[in-house]
Parts: sequence; C-alpha cells; structure tokens
Amino acid sequence: MSYDLYLRDPVSKEKLQVPGHMMYGGNIKCDYIDGKLIPTTTTEAYLNITYNYGRYYYEAFPDSGDEEKSRQHDDDCKKYGIGYVWGGIRVLNGLSGAEAIPVLEEMIRRIEEKYKNPNGNWIISKRERTYFINRETGQREGKGFIPLIAFLNIKKNAGSDEEAARIFDEKYEECSEPYEMDEGSDGGSYWEETAANAIRPLYQLIALSRMRPDGVWSEES
Repeated sequence: MSYDLYLRDPVSKEKLQVPGHMMYGGNIKCDYIDGKLIPTTTTEAYLNITYNYGRYYYEAFPDSGDEEKSRQHDDDCKKYGIGYVWGGIRVLNGLSGAEAIPVLEEMIRRIEEKYKNPNGNWIISKRERTYFINRETGQREGKGFIPLIAFLNIKKNAGSDEEAARIFDEKYEECSEPYEMDEGSDGGSYWEETAANAIRPLYQLIALSRMRPDGVWSEES
C-alpha cells in the first residue's frame, strides 16, 4: 500500500510533465534491457511513497482526532491554506506546487524536531517487531514472508475470509520481539520505518513543486 502523488494542471486536471528525473520512490520507471529491469528517467510530476512512513507525516500534520490534534490541524489549515480534512501527506491535496513548499519544509522541520535530540543527533527508538512461526516446521518465517499474501493464498481454497483466517491461525503463530532503530538510518531498506527514510521523499516533492509551482497536488492512493 502506498501514496501516489501527482502534480496536475489546475484547469484540465491532466498530469503535468517536468524535465526528466529519477525520483526514487515505492515504484520507479524502468526499461527492460537484456532480461533486467534498469531504472530510467521519467517526465511525470509524480512520486509514489510507501504507507510505511505514514505515521511520521501524521505526527507532523495530524488530522482532526482528539481536541489537541484538532486545534493544531485547524491552525495549520489557516496558516498554510490547507483545505483537506485529513492530515499526514494528504494535507498537500489541492495545494499548488508553490503553496506546498512551505508545508513540506515545515513537515521536515517537525519530524526532525521530534526525532533528534538537543545536540542535533538522531534518537534511537524502541520498537516491537512482529514475526511469524510456522507451526508445522517450528521455524521462523523469513523476511520474504508477507502475512497478507499467505492469507490470500489460503483463501483461494478456503472459500471465505473466516475459514481462511482460521487456517492461517492454525498454521502460523504471530510473535513479537523488542528492537532498537536509529531514526537517522535507512535500516538497510527503502521500506524501513525511520524518520530519515520518511524525510527523503519530502525533499523530492519540494523539487517537483519547484519545477511546476503552477501545478496542483493530488494524492490518489
């Protein structure tokens, strides 16, 4: 799951074009050459961002939840001209490229403020990691194991969500373990939830906004 962000023409709503670039996101344009996928340039004013970073964006720009968050959301709407009711990266909806730049810069500032110590160093966060044990083998499933895919494969023959869930629970045991994560690292993967990973696409969105300040952002996940 991910966010798809496009800059569109404010009148025709067509996707805008920009000079060729290689913005790195959850998916990227590739050419198929000699049996290999090779990243290539695109002219679309577009960026895909994994949902894995979503909590950082909602922390920086919350939607209307409890009273305190509602107050901050209202203040942000007035200050930045945000017209969207939800927070997170969706605050860009309806903002022009020019209007989005200060919002994105503030989002970066707020994330860094929360995840850096007074000396300016990234903090170490304590987390819980979920993993699955295959009850039949007693072995821990590896990094390539995706619970949703396993569930959907079971459902093909199970007939219903309820029966698939029962079979899944019989086959796999869900466990968790504590671990620590440096918020300034990439965790070895684009998909890792870290503050640094969450900030990188924001700089790319700023770059696209500067290329087409006349465009209007549309988040279309």
